[in-house]
Amino acid sequence: MTRSLPGIMPLILAVVITVLFGGLSSVVGGEENIVTPVLGILVLFLLLAPYVLPVLWAWVLLKGQLPMWVLAGAAIWLATGLAMMPNDVTWHLTTHVVTGLVAGFGLMLRWKPGLILLLLAVVSLPVGLWSLNQMPMEEIFEAQKEEGLQARRELLMAGARPGDEPPSMVQEEQLLDELFATVLRLTPSAVAVGLLAQAAVSFGLIWILVRVMGLAPVLRGFPPFARWRLPFAVVWVLAVAVGLLIVPLSFWPSAGLNLVMVVCAALAVQGAALQWHLSSAGTPMLLRLFFLFMAGMLFLPLVVLGLADQWMDFRKLEIEESDSSESSDDSDSGSDDPEIG
Repeated sequence: MTRSLPGIMPLILAVVITVLFGGLSSVVGGEENIVTPVLGILVLFLLLAPYVLPVLWAWVLLKGQLPMWVLAGAAIWLATGLAMMPNDVTWHLTTHVVTGLVAGFGLMLRWKPGLILLLLAVVSLPVGLWSLNQMPMEEIFEAQKEEGLQARRELLMAGARPGDEPPSMVQEEQLLDELFATVLRLTPSAVAVGLLAQAAVSFGLIWILVRVMGLAPVLRGFPPFARWRLPFAVVWVLAVAVGLLIVPLSFWPSAGLNLVMVVCAALAVQGAALQWHLSSAGTPMLLRLFFLFMAGMLFLPLVVLGLADQWMDFRKLEIEESDSSESSDDSDSGSDDPEIG
């Protein structure tokens, strides 16, 4: 695919906007005398950074800029950020820049969408782990537990008679500790699903940009949502994860539980795609969206639907793939016949 070089202005725009986001992040994180409403507006604006910056840098790359120029622009941003801004702000925004570049290069090289999506999630993993380290869940839980116990204590004391002893909170505290232990065990799967969801949103916005720019040929094998289907190997991954749950060691059951949650989240997406396919025949768009929303409220049915689709192939996608491969083989043999003769 050939593209003309429109000039260096898109690259300059990308660098300037990224620096602007970095400056606003530095102000929000370090300035305490700013007026609260203005601070709230800035925070809401900065929530767009994980989605605006990847699209912006992918746009610059796909617009026709030479890859070396784009990498040089990203290096200029990184040097500016490290020299003028806090390191946490710089590395957060650099992650979004790299996300856009990876997506742009993946589309230019015609990688499979699933591979691009996985790479985008991997790129965001270091920043996600760093964020967890900056906000230890133990401290967050202790603060929430104290607030919850205090509220419960005040509620019980409101109905007590004068002179009664304060109620014991031992049982409530044990329940909260067990709840936190469960949440802590599921943290890795929650982080993984969150990173995949953010990567999916970023890649979806970049995909829309590509369609708007008229560069649809760079989208390799990107099927409509109603035809999304995971490889059958996911079933074996789920079987391994379930097997890890019964291993009599301290670490492996937790690893198996997190793996089960990640696979179930992926199967739920396939179940949603199947549900979207089943409701497509003669159903208005708003009603289809309503059905999808109602199905999403019940996570387990979507998982069961996606898992059943792995075995039953309700949309007959495997038959279509085999028919298309046979037709391509026939066309190849037909094209070779004249040369043989």
